[in-house]
Amino acid sequence: MTIVLVKPMFVSENPEYLVDPFPEMAESMSNDFEELLSAKGFTIRGPFKTRDEMVYTEKVNSSFILEIQIDLNPESSVELIEHTKTSVALMLLASEPFVSTYSTKGSIAFGGNLILTALSPQYGEKIWKKSIALDRVVFPYVGTVEYQTSPILAGQLVCDNGVYNTVAREIEKFYAYALDVVWKQIDPEEMKIIEKQAKEADRKSN
Repeated sequence: MTIVLVKPMFVSENPEYLVDPFPEMAESMSNDFEELLSAKGFTIRGPFKTRDEMVYTEKVNSSFILEIQIDLNPESSVELIEHTKTSVALMLLASEPFVSTYSTKGSIAFGGNLILTALSPQYGEKIWKKSIALDRVVFPYVGTVEYQTSPILAGQLVCDNGVYNTVAREIEKFYAYALDVVWKQIDPEEMKIIEKQAKEADRKSN
């Protein structure tokens, strides 16, 4: 059986998904899914960015296409810690010669689903869909950078190595757990049924 693998992608335009370590997670998942499916005894073609990258011979010589969507829904609860400093410039211009900046601490949570979708290889008919629930995790963090206003989580990941390192460490643990869940959910016998359904769907669409 030959499964075409499409690179995992996030299901929404959440700003956190655009900055590391989230894109790094999706890239790692692409490689690890290939290894996981190979270990289950399947031949893997790809991974492709989209189904459209496949040429005709790749489509007709494949069993089905597997798409992977990631929905982690990251959220943060932020507490601002005010730091007041004397500003020489403000001393000359205002009666209140102080400027306030803010560091952050709080909690971050993510969890949700991995959504696996099987498509027929030639015509892309949707054959099968499985949503694998992933338990939500919540963990504390303490920022090290000071801001003029309250930052969003994506901004903290870009600017603050402390926040980035905390999230990266937690994602690494969460990712290992997610792959273990997926390993238990991929059943070779079920994949054989999907292969037959995919061939029948393409035959009817021809």
